[in-house]
Amino acid sequence: MTTMKRWLTVFAAFLVMWATVSSHTYAASSAQINQTVERTIQYLQQRYTDKGMAAIDDWSLIGLALTGEQIPSKKWGERAAWQAEWKKRLNALDARKTTDYARFILTLIAAGEDPAQFSGRNLADEIKKAQLTNGKFADQLNGQGQELINAHVWSIIALYTAGEQIPRAKLAKSWLVSKQLPDGGYQYATGAKTGGVDMTAMTLLAFRALGMKKEEAPVQKALGFLRRSQDSNGGYKEGGVSNAESAANVISALVAWGEPLDHWKKGAANPADALLSFQHATGGFRHTKTGMSNQIATAQSLLALSDLKRGASYLTYLRDLSGKRKTARLQDLSPSHWAYAEMNYMVKEGYLQGVTSTYIQPEARVTRAQFAALLLRVVGEEAQGKGQGMFRDVGRTDWTAPVVEKAAALGLMQGSAGLFRPHQGITQEEMAVIVSRVAKKMNWNRSFSGADTTVDYKQVSSWAKAGVQDLQARKLLGGTATKAFHPKEEVTRAQAAVILYRLVHTR
Repeated sequence: MTTMKRWLTVFAAFLVMWATVSSHTYAASSAQINQTVERTIQYLQQRYTDKGMAAIDDWSLIGLALTGEQIPSKKWGERAAWQAEWKKRLNALDARKTTDYARFILTLIAAGEDPAQFSGRNLADEIKKAQLTNGKFADQLNGQGQELINAHVWSIIALYTAGEQIPRAKLAKSWLVSKQLPDGGYQYATGAKTGGVDMTAMTLLAFRALGMKKEEAPVQKALGFLRRSQDSNGGYKEGGVSNAESAANVISALVAWGEPLDHWKKGAANPADALLSFQHATGGFRHTKTGMSNQIATAQSLLALSDLKRGASYLTYLRDLSGKRKTARLQDLSPSHWAYAEMNYMVKEGYLQGVTSTYIQPEARVTRAQFAALLLRVVGEEAQGKGQGMFRDVGRTDWTAPVVEKAAALGLMQGSAGLFRPHQGITQEEMAVIVSRVAKKMNWNRSFSGADTTVDYKQVSSWAKAGVQDLQARKLLGGTATKAFHPKEEVTRAQAAVILYRLVHTR
């Protein structure tokens, strides 16, 4: 070989080496992220080929589904086999760990199953029943334990992705905010003195699920903690060790809050650059850079990479899947229905439920008790326990008792002369008065761009005029097929859905 050829060979090798190094020096490109995802999928495919379904744990399945892989499928195993496997996993869940059930809810959603109707169980309701009166989701499914912040956070995330409204949302938020440490971070359990990267990132996801705003102090404090905790190479440590899972968790939190990763550079590297540096030659991810491919590190990394690839949080992606599933099974809600858009939204967001799993009965009348149940979901409250005998016409053991008593206790609805009339249909003027009261009580004042609705006040009862006038000014009236207001007519489920749809868009 001539001197010139030798020099060219060395130079070519240098270019290859420089390209490899520079790929982790400058911000990861979309092409790099896509290539990394493909290599990870191939790695998990090989594990599945070698070890079967046991090799695809819950988090790996969620990550694969989020990248667009279809599970079940011919490639990853047929549905019947997977359903048998999921039933085994369900039966093996540890009731002492609410987090086990929360994770499994995400698994079922990612796979196209319904966690509210799986193997004869409603897992979302089981999580809800584990909530304590102070808003904390208990550490155990039986309602025991108030130490684990992790259990609270993942219960919120699971219910959100399942398309549910978070019960006692205000209390759930207050409990979580009260556990924020002075440095702005969070730890897995109460009693810690300093925050941890992983739990802080996970809590930011729960903040998002609770509908918090980015400018709120707890959100800013948590983001500030993550910024201060970032390593000089763009990555993150947990327990003093730089690792893939921490970088992945932070990425998912940043994507959920719309934080551009370019704004999170340390030197020339951001968290995505740091995460990619943990990929092993096999395609899996290592916990540390000197280790071998690790199942947890691979699954967590795939979640973050899927967010980067999609440009959106897996929270909203899974919630959208749940919503589409819920509306698709409703046989009597046609896209041609006059209130389809509003009812579709209210079902997807967990405010409105079907009369059965497949029928919503848009034109059926709404009783006062049913409207009370709708209101509780809209304001983020939950009726639990048994009735206390507040109203003479509401039996303590009737399903309506805790619902109407909670609505009355919150000042959302009122009875009269010791009666609530739970099974009586609610009229349009009654609904207007109630919705006006709720809007004022909750201080929901954002404008709604509805059309002006003419009202014949001669037809409106004297006690209802102020409420009707308020809603007319707010442009919330006219939620009927004819866009007219008929004060004495009983409200249908479609009409109730429309006015409450408008109400939630004023908060």
